[in-house]
Amino acid sequence: MSEYKGKVVVVTGAGSGIGAACCDHFRKEGATVIEWDLRPTDASSPAVDVSDWNSVSAAAKAVADAHGHIDALINCAGVITPNLPAQDVDPGDYRRNFDVNLMGIVHTTKALYDLLAASKDAAIVNVASQAALVSLPWQTAYSASKGAVTALTRALAIDWASQGIRVNAVCPGFTATPMAMGQMTPELDAAVSRRVPLGRIFQPVEIANAIGFLAGHRASAITGVILPVDGGWTAGEPALPM
Repeated sequence: MSEYKGKVVVVTGAGSGIGAACCDHFRKEGATVIEWDLRPTDASSPAVDVSDWNSVSAAAKAVADAHGHIDALINCAGVITPNLPAQDVDPGDYRRNFDVNLMGIVHTTKALYDLLAASKDAAIVNVASQAALVSLPWQTAYSASKGAVTALTRALAIDWASQGIRVNAVCPGFTATPMAMGQMTPELDAAVSRRVPLGRIFQPVEIANAIGFLAGHRASAITGVILPVDGGWTAGEPALPM
């Protein structure tokens, strides 16, 4: 039997990248997947703006009416502002990053809390970033918002453990998503691949595999964990040739 047969999973940022890969992963495992995206690719899915409380709460009510509970919430929705040195970043860029990357998770977790608590085995997995763990140049607004995601993840894990809701986060490294590739140049691609100990940029399905593990019964004793999925970037520099 597939691990998620009969389970109900909500995925935000479902229209592309890691979110779309998560939808494929959970469907293959037998779950009913509810896609939330600002621009859904499925005509039957609602347009959900995670930065807008009214949009999220209306979508959550529809889930409650249809299913009465959910078993997993996968928060993939995110934005990144253009690469700029800190002194050139507009304060509005900070606000946009925090509105989507952090407040989006605040909204979805609050709106769906009762449905998660109604599950026998609920899990939340938030997508942060390796930029939350190590400083990357010219990404101050993005890094700050993703660092806040890791802090929120730990706080929710403690607050909701007694309700049986596990809360973890993954911190992807450079991944071939439309958002990331929109800022990639051939020179940066080569430089990143040299810096990653495993020597390459990763595919969304590889991040989805880690998310699927954290959301499933094999991770039943894991909560409050911030898991880098970055090919070893945050572990250290690649080994020098001998």
